[in-house]
Amino acid sequence: MTRSSSRPSRIGILYDDPDLTIIDKPAGVTSISERWDPNLPTAIDLLWAEWKKRDPDAPRPHVVHRLDKDTSGLLAFARHRDAQVAMREQFRVRTVEKRYLALTAGIPNPPDGQIEIEIESDPSNPGRVRTIKKGGKACFTEYRTLAVHGWYAWVELHPRTGRTHQLRISLREVSAPIVADPFYGDGLPVFLSKVKRNYHVGRGQTERPILGRLGLHAASLTFDHPSTGVRTTVLAPLPKDLRTTLRQLERWS
Repeated sequence: MTRSSSRPSRIGILYDDPDLTIIDKPAGVTSISERWDPNLPTAIDLLWAEWKKRDPDAPRPHVVHRLDKDTSGLLAFARHRDAQVAMREQFRVRTVEKRYLALTAGIPNPPDGQIEIEIESDPSNPGRVRTIKKGGKACFTEYRTLAVHGWYAWVELHPRTGRTHQLRISLREVSAPIVADPFYGDGLPVFLSKVKRNYHVGRGQTERPILGRLGLHAASLTFDHPSTGVRTTVLAPLPKDLRTTLRQLERWS
């Protein structure tokens, strides 16, 4: 069974049943409250507010997995404890298939393959990870380059493990950090002036980036439904900022 939508609701509810709700999380929204800034809006609270519009006594959503704040795309929440346990077990034993799309600042070398690294928390940079040779958490990511636009590449990723910042640090290891990544890349946004010849900013104006956030999108999620066992795929459309950026890169690079 496959569910998709090109017209998500306010927080992009793409799949909803008595066991699960899967949303299309916008970039810039945290999955759950962050201890260093607990007042930021979160996906879990936005979803709970939606539920309470229909049922004032709706219980708080149960966390299944998380996405980085600046990553857009699919984020699953369970409606009750049993569904949460069943879904988390699938993530643990790696039967959930995840597909991501990334815009990278650099072309992966090699263009296709598997990245195998070990990582640990970076003690000198809280909230980040670093690679180590032995003794860390193993990361496995399959990837392929879908398109090259000058210095940028559009890459499909299939993580086989689910480590913090796995895709971000893995792409750095193949010389293609994700655009606008301040942790594992140069943090620079994408400007049209970098790809369009003879581009000029109007007098007195400042050029705005066509993509100013992390160029990473969780595009699909495939799992066994916790109640029926039916293999289910949910798809998230590309957000407008990534669509616009790809269109400009295809046109001018």
